[in-house]
Amino acid sequence: MTNTDRNDDIYKVIDEITDHLATLTKEERIAWFRKNMYLEPLNFVKEIDGTLYAVRTFFKKDATENITEKVERIILKKQ
Repeated sequence: MTNTDRNDDIYKVIDEITDHLATLTKEERIAWFRKNMYLEPLNFVKEIDGTLYAVRTFFKKDATENITEKVERIILKKQ
């Protein structure tokens, strides 16, 4: 599978999710995100084609909203 094929597959899944979310009410979208959000720590290491990728997340300690609130705000912004 080429990188282009992988990208096409990723975009297809994103489009399917986006299309599904567009059919939901605001409350249903928030419930969907709560059900499907990543519950494990947002830090991980993955090897792809012999290259090791490390993903780390950092959050401001003095932030005015948590990740759930931020996602809700972003989702609700597009009305």
